Amino acid sequence: MKRTLIAGAVAALISLPALAAQVPAGTKLLPSAQQTFVRNIGTEPASIDPQMVEESAGSDIVNDLFEGLYTLDGDGKLQAAGALGYELDDTGTIYTFKLRPDAKWSNGEPVTAADYVYGWQRAADPKNASNYAWFIELTGVANASEVVQGKKSPDALGIKALDDHTLQVTLKAPVPFFLKTLSHYTTFPAPKATIEKFGHEWVKPGNIVSNGAFALKEWTPNERLIAERNPHYWDNEHTVLNKVIYLEIVSDTAAYNRYRASELHYTTYPLEQYQQIKRQSPDELVSAPMLATYYYVFNTQRKPFDDVRVRKALSLAIDRDTITEKILGQGQLSAFSLTPPSVDGFELKRPASELMSKEARIKQAKALLAEAGYGPQNPLDVDILYNTNEGHKKIALAISSMWKHNLGVKAELNNMEWKTMVSALNEGDFGVSRYSWNGDYNDASTFLDIMTSSSSANSGKWFNKAYDALLAKAHDAKDPAERNRLYQQAEALIDEEAPIAPVYFYVKSRLLKPFVKGYPYHNPQDLVYAKDLYLTAQ
Repeated sequence: MKRTLIAGAVAALISLPALAAQVPAGTKLLPSAQQTFVRNIGTEPASIDPQMVEESAGSDIVNDLFEGLYTLDGDGKLQAAGALGYELDDTGTIYTFKLRPDAKWSNGEPVTAADYVYGWQRAADPKNASNYAWFIELTGVANASEVVQGKKSPDALGIKALDDHTLQVTLKAPVPFFLKTLSHYTTFPAPKATIEKFGHEWVKPGNIVSNGAFALKEWTPNERLIAERNPHYWDNEHTVLNKVIYLEIVSDTAAYNRYRASELHYTTYPLEQYQQIKRQSPDELVSAPMLATYYYVFNTQRKPFDDVRVRKALSLAIDRDTITEKILGQGQLSAFSLTPPSVDGFELKRPASELMSKEARIKQAKALLAEAGYGPQNPLDVDILYNTNEGHKKIALAISSMWKHNLGVKAELNNMEWKTMVSALNEGDFGVSRYSWNGDYNDASTFLDIMTSSSSANSGKWFNKAYDALLAKAHDAKDPAERNRLYQQAEALIDEEAPIAPVYFYVKSRLLKPFVKGYPYHNPQDLVYAKDLYLTAQ
């Protein structure tokens, strides 16, 4: 006996006329030819392949070009997209999705269940070396671990097409947050014929085939990408924007100047401009909490960071409040945990290090470092890696100063362009590096899972069997209170072992032109879908 489940968000959506831009009656829009949205993505994306992308710049584009079973509304709640609804069997492990029959690729061909199967299989296939293969494991789909580890072939993955518009996913055990993972790009469909024809070049203009509201038309490396409205998109009639331009402006100062010159609609800005903007242009300031954590990661496979005492000492010696209040000052919260306190269904138990006074932290840090053999006669030298950006540099300078002042540690700063830094992290060619994690969905597991031994996002290569066991138990726990308890234990282990040094929890802090409407102010995952936006006449 199957029970038909259409989650509240999904049920509501089916009755709605559209998922794209919702323009209130009487709104005066800019002419169609002027419906062009220009945003700064900060850096050259390492990839815009849904199964390969691994950073914000790439994901910003992918979420406009492609679409999966679900998307998110302006409040961050699930909305049906490629799926119309689903059935769940009595075991809670077999999901049968009915797909939208009018969904098409940008070449006019239908999007089928087989395209989803192919997308999931290529993400999990170790031959493709996807840095997000672990995400397929996270969904709980049957045989995912064995496929990712190369023990079983990709076709053993628990996903199959029953027919062109019916997709079945079998989980190894019920996963409470499974549906939340399906708005993530790793689970998007993939055009097999195009990928097999062009290989890694399939995402280049002229080759690429996508199924989202926009299609890629131009890509000038280290400068810009341009996407235009996809006439084959199933909800094209409700899309208002005709073009999206993604500018790759690394410098916040340069981006700010271009914004003021009206060359940009949406961008980051220099930290020092915040107070002035708040006073002079508050209607252009976007400021809201988001599911993201800024932290320093230690390479636990390299001396001296293989010593927990060194890692713990360096973490304790960071004055988070000074960074959030004096350097950032936009409402960021000091972080002593990996998981932000605003995550759905998670009650964060304050870590032991957070409960200590600033003086007690420094005292313990000095003692730990001395115990590890470092002091005035044998000072510790470290390298801090960060990607080129004024904000990252300011934080690195502040932390290096704290380590010098509090512990006598000498820190050398090393900056790289984003793609180069990603390579260094993946290859383990670093000592300490700045990092951040934006939640892929609204659950504590999206943060805590990146520290498991099997996660490619575990750049510091911290391997802890007790931690892995906690996350595995939490993954399968049906009782929310039990899951919460296990997550708290996992956070306590991170605090104790210090494979990372959490620094702060992000706030979304951007500049947005007031005539850009449809912006998702209440989406904590910071997902901005261009299909939801429109430009009004000023």
